[in-house]
Amino acid sequence: MTNDQGPRTAVDPQGKLSIIGLGPGGPEHLTPAAREALAQAQVVVGYQTYIDLVASLLNGKQVRASGMRQEVERARQALDEAAQGKRVALISSGDAGIYGMAGLVLEMAQGTGTDIRVIPGVSAVQAAAAALGAPLMHDFAVISLSDLLTPWELIRSRLDAAGQADFVVALYNPRSHGRTTQLDEARHILLRHRHPETPVGIVRHAGRGAQEQSWVGQLASFDDSAVDMSTLVIIGNSRTFVDEGGRMITPRGYEKRYEVAGRRTPQKAAAKSQSLSPESSSARALFIGGTGSDVGKSVITAGLCRLFKRRGLSVAPFKAQNMALNSAVTPEGGEIGRAQALQAAACGLEPHTDMNPILLKPTSEQGSQVIIQGRVHGNLSVREYHAFKPQAFARVRESFTRLAAAHDLIVMEGAGSIAEINLRAHDITNLKAAALAQAPVLLVADIDRGGVFAAIVGTLELLNSEERALIAGVIINRFRGDPSLLAPGISEIEARTGVPVLGVVPWIELKLPQEDSVALIHKKKRGGERPLRIAVVRLPRLSNYTDFDPLENEPDVDLLYVTEAEQLAGCDLVILPGSKNTLEDLAWLHDNGLAAALLAHHRDGGRVIGICGGFQMLGRTLGDPNGVESARGTMPGLELLDVTTILQGEKQTHRVSARPLPAAQILGLDNSAPVQGYEIHMGETRRGPQVEPLLQLTRCTDGRILEDGALSSDGRVWGTYVHGLFDNAALRSALLRPLRQARHLTEPPAAAPSLDAELDRLADHLAAHLDLVRIGALLHLDLQENDSCLAG
Repeated sequence: MTNDQGPRTAVDPQGKLSIIGLGPGGPEHLTPAAREALAQAQVVVGYQTYIDLVASLLNGKQVRASGMRQEVERARQALDEAAQGKRVALISSGDAGIYGMAGLVLEMAQGTGTDIRVIPGVSAVQAAAAALGAPLMHDFAVISLSDLLTPWELIRSRLDAAGQADFVVALYNPRSHGRTTQLDEARHILLRHRHPETPVGIVRHAGRGAQEQSWVGQLASFDDSAVDMSTLVIIGNSRTFVDEGGRMITPRGYEKRYEVAGRRTPQKAAAKSQSLSPESSSARALFIGGTGSDVGKSVITAGLCRLFKRRGLSVAPFKAQNMALNSAVTPEGGEIGRAQALQAAACGLEPHTDMNPILLKPTSEQGSQVIIQGRVHGNLSVREYHAFKPQAFARVRESFTRLAAAHDLIVMEGAGSIAEINLRAHDITNLKAAALAQAPVLLVADIDRGGVFAAIVGTLELLNSEERALIAGVIINRFRGDPSLLAPGISEIEARTGVPVLGVVPWIELKLPQEDSVALIHKKKRGGERPLRIAVVRLPRLSNYTDFDPLENEPDVDLLYVTEAEQLAGCDLVILPGSKNTLEDLAWLHDNGLAAALLAHHRDGGRVIGICGGFQMLGRTLGDPNGVESARGTMPGLELLDVTTILQGEKQTHRVSARPLPAAQILGLDNSAPVQGYEIHMGETRRGPQVEPLLQLTRCTDGRILEDGALSSDGRVWGTYVHGLFDNAALRSALLRPLRQARHLTEPPAAAPSLDAELDRLADHLAAHLDLVRIGALLHLDLQENDSCLAG
């Protein structure tokens, strides 16, 4: 008769069983002792998923893999193999003695005399704690929410006891397909004993390299939409805080030993963090919303950032979600909306991905590339993105919390209209973001487009009572004429809505980068009086058209954005810009006749430049075998450059320093001084023998040096992946010189204002026309009429 609790075979004294903890999963976390035990084993037994993690170490070994909920069978099999005189390794993830196989095997081996060793590993709770900071520096309790082997009533009582005793609590197995309510119940149990703002850290796939995800929230409101069986949740105790870097820290009690005058202790850091945390920031953020798109929110936000910086505050911009094809690259190589990069410059800061945690770059009418905290998450349809939004908002909360902890004031920008009631349930960037920060909202309305009073009243009428309570004032933007004519309308608005108008901002022409294709409506489509004519092809999915703003600012350049073949007639230069879907835009060029017109322009001696996607289109072929952007596969290019491109691999986002190579001398470029720019592209382009490389790039993110671009032998066609080249005045002058010579023009004096000068001019303009004293009062700032930030 066989005892189901023990092995069926007599023990061979030469056999040995090692129960091994693999750690969290990454090979770098496998201990030397565990690696040695695996090397010595003849037979390896384990759950299939864990076997896969160490498959490269199992060559030549007998492997016994099995599925979920077969722990008893695995333990019995390992003991049987050891009893036959074999060296056996039974593997667990994490540490085998923490919710692993060690206890079960030792129970079943009672009385057998089997030689058993337990090899420790890095546990999941250790790996998760390391990802979050130092949340386990004081006493903590580890509780599994799985009720497969433990009654739920007992788990409840343990949660209540741990909460009452002020333990940090680490939760294993927080959710599965069959257990969907336990984590929320655990939250409510702990809320009996913890403040709602108690920090909570969530880590998925802890210690598994690129798979690892972590975020920090608060007990009453942390986002649990992405929590699953691969997640570990750590709830802080009454003294746990989040530092300026977003890390969870539970003080051990050393503070009094190292506190000195002026030094920041954990308690001071906690107080700072709590005073600027989302739920308690209390008007240390200001939200700029709009009655619609393109009403001037981005520019107003930038101007206020500069004003409050001049006041001496540490200011940062924030836009939870931005949909834009004009993007910028941060020093670390992350990608954010260009408007937030401009606003960062207004604050005197380098741009950071926390300033725009969610960036959507449309790839079609129904989908976008989704970029989370600077990195590509993937291409999602509208429906898929709506389902993903709870996870996206967790990243929004995380980024805002870090910014708020590091700065005195956050100036936030909304998107489109704040009253898109059909999108209210999915909002993560307008009033939901304002509520997150407890920020007063200033509503911007554009009078230049007409109907401004109806837009203001209609917007406020569509808000519910909670949303309406956030609105602190109205700004009427882009007014032309005598402001006194608005007085009756303003009085009527204030009487109807109870919301004050805090300023009427006159129209002002600014030489600032614009954010997105909405502003292209105002760009020229037909020629004017300036002698040099440069055409930028306005592709349907055109991106980063701000590359060409410096050309538009040249006094003798007529810059046109063209969509029809006949518009190329008489142009001195044609530029193919970047595209978010290069193959689809290449097909559009052929379909509407622009491709043929561009080739005719070249045959007639014209010059052609391609930037990024436009560079790819100029080549012989363009392929997308993996459907990165399109399902078109491979298409012939315009064949003006001897290059071929394949869209594959990771998206490249880098700031670069570029030096012209010798071949570029035909364009009048020399390598005496580097030019600054940035890369944002998918794909790899290979040059053929009929072209020369244009630039030598040094990537600022990793120091890598590489050759970029391609140049035809006659210099009339060239392309590059580098954005921002035309910002360099010397390079711009060299490229325009042959065009001016052909037209017998002299080079005009440089007159473009600096970005800083334009931002100061914007700030002066707002200071003259906004009621900054009342706006300051919303932020508990005592601004006076003679305040330095109000001075022009």
